[in-house]
Amino acid sequence: MQGYASCSLCEASCGLAVEHDGQNVTSIRGDAQDPFSKGYLCPKAMGLKDIHEDPNRVLYPMKRVGGRLMRTTWEDALGIVARRFAEIQARYGKDAVAMYGGNPLGHSYAGTLGFVLLHAVIGSKNRYSSQSVDALPRLFTTYHLYGNQALLPVPDLARTDYLLMLGANPMVSNGSIMTAPGFKQRIRDLRGRGAKLVVVDPRRTETAKEADEHVFIRPGTDAFFLLGMLSAIFEAGLEAPGRLAEFTDGLDELKSVALRFPPERVAAVCGISAEKIRELARAFATAKRAACYGRLGTSTQQFGALASWLFEALNVVTGNLDREGGMMFNTPAVDLAKL
Repeated sequence: MQGYASCSLCEASCGLAVEHDGQNVTSIRGDAQDPFSKGYLCPKAMGLKDIHEDPNRVLYPMKRVGGRLMRTTWEDALGIVARRFAEIQARYGKDAVAMYGGNPLGHSYAGTLGFVLLHAVIGSKNRYSSQSVDALPRLFTTYHLYGNQALLPVPDLARTDYLLMLGANPMVSNGSIMTAPGFKQRIRDLRGRGAKLVVVDPRRTETAKEADEHVFIRPGTDAFFLLGMLSAIFEAGLEAPGRLAEFTDGLDELKSVALRFPPERVAAVCGISAEKIRELARAFATAKRAACYGRLGTSTQQFGALASWLFEALNVVTGNLDREGGMMFNTPAVDLAKL
């Protein structure tokens, strides 16, 4: 028998064609009819068969009895949790309990909705997830910039003329938050039509090997590099927010701060020459359509929130936010920002 599904291992949600005998999975292939992934499948999806058939997989609720985990019913398990939550909160307050959502929960609309609703009912301020150790700096900045942490603009790969990438390796992550199955072909298509990919990364990553240019940077100094980029743009009078100026506060303050970090000042910190920073700044600012994209590498560092905020600011200052070929807000089937 054959069934169809979406891979739940990352945001790309590639289409799957699954052969099974009613109980066991016999094969997993990319769904060639999926309009988005078009049959692409990365090696991670092949592991879904192993996960499904793992003998240690938990298939039912269990509770500890006399030092051993014993099978119980859903009614019993949910009743225990509900009673204990109520008892603890009645005695110590709402914040005495916490919730944690694992990574797979983020790739399930039903799971995400249920998690949000349960958190609203429990009322505790203590909510954690796998993002607590990696993506929160980015979510913090999008919350304060755009009003919701789920409003994450992604690069318009099909129409951009200049893609500047920091702290990301989509050749391995499959595009992750930008949901770009078959990223290797997408990048080759991008370069094939004359657009340019520049990767700024301490390591020669798989993505850097596919780029037009790889610029090495000292680890953890992305914020200084981006300040130098903004300084060079303001100094040369290349800022052009266009219609974004109407919706943006603090551009003058940003300019005042950025000009205190000229390329000559940040060069020694980030390990990129002042000349190269100015060259990249001019190329980005003068490209017809450009996008600066940062991912977890810009978050998991000392100045992660600042670096995340600065690459968003770079897109705003050059008028490349919310436009074709720049960084765009998508229109998903299920809008997580409204949850």
